[in-house]
Amino acid sequence: MNIYSISRAIVRRLSATAALIAVVVTPACMSVSPNQRIAEDMLNRARDSYTAGNYTRTIQILHDSNEIHTSSRKTRIEAYKLMAFSYCVIGRITLCRAEFEKVLQLDPHFELSTAEKGHPIWGPAFDAARRHLASS
Repeated sequence: MNIYSISRAIVRRLSATAALIAVVVTPACMSVSPNQRIAEDMLNRARDSYTAGNYTRTIQILHDSNEIHTSSRKTRIEAYKLMAFSYCVIGRITLCRAEFEKVLQLDPHFELSTAEKGHPIWGPAFDAARRHLASS
């Protein structure tokens, strides 16, 4: 065997491996529905709006998106949490608590991060939402 035939054998083997990887990986990558992709895009837009300090716009993006409300549990949790933070920042504490309740209904064991728990507005609002759900 010369170097040329060895190289061709390696290329054939690599091509076969790449084809197998493509068959195995592609379905997993494509398992995200178009609805979920739109929801994730909306969530990213809302995050950008929140980061820019436009909390009312953040709420509007998330509230008006049908895709968010029918997306994966993880996406909904992130969206409802971001809406809760936004409502708290603009002083709508009752709506903030309601969004935290949605989060806790999806995941009763959900916890805010240590920094989030210590926030003077949404820390207590989250605790109130947890108490309210525990009492009902």
